[in-house]
Amino acid sequence: MIDPTQYSSCRDLFAEYQITLTNAQHEKLRIYEEMLIDESQRQNITAVRGSSEIWIRHFLDAAYLMRFLPAEGAVLDIGTGGGIPAIPLAIMRPALTVTMLDSEHNKIAFCQRAVDRLQLHASAVSGRAEELAYNPQYRGQFDAAVSRAMANGSMLTELSVPFLKLDGYLLAMKGKQYDPETERFGSAAAALGCSCDEPLGYMLCGEQKYLIRVHKNAKTPEQYPRRFAKIKRSPL
Repeated sequence: MIDPTQYSSCRDLFAEYQITLTNAQHEKLRIYEEMLIDESQRQNITAVRGSSEIWIRHFLDAAYLMRFLPAEGAVLDIGTGGGIPAIPLAIMRPALTVTMLDSEHNKIAFCQRAVDRLQLHASAVSGRAEELAYNPQYRGQFDAAVSRAMANGSMLTELSVPFLKLDGYLLAMKGKQYDPETERFGSAAAALGCSCDEPLGYMLCGEQKYLIRVHKNAKTPEQYPRRFAKIKRSPL
């Protein structure tokens, strides 16, 4: 049941970033918060355990992406973990079709339980990105891909771009430690027929954040993504 005081404070927090939070969205996020905290007692689903931190570091951070995503379409969250940013996005932008991908089956099982309980237009898939990217069900099927702290820029770009439609794009969320020289988004994008925008720096509740956008301009060469060991050994 909605706590009017908590809802008011959360609504005001989101409004600072021009994000509207409805009663129904707040209630679903509150239930998801409880599920995250409960599941964290069984597996490493999130290191953030406090309610206010979850709302800021997970939910608000995810909701900030909405201004860069289409109003509707297919979005893939690569390395979703416990469902961030995918589940908050599915709650706040229900016209999106959200797919969550992670190699850890237990985390994907949790995400699917959350999807079922919250009745979201989303699905959760267990598997390795470098393998599923060759499955016709997934390759070239997404309007956008999102990811937070899943891998460095070069690796993330190679793993993500094959899933995108032509003119689709990757939105990579990075924290204050972001270093363009070591992340190598630009070189990977060029090798894959993509362009990379200048990093967008912004502050979220006093914390420095960066958003990197890689735009798919051409069909991905068939040899990408490579095997994970080769991606790690010889980054683009």
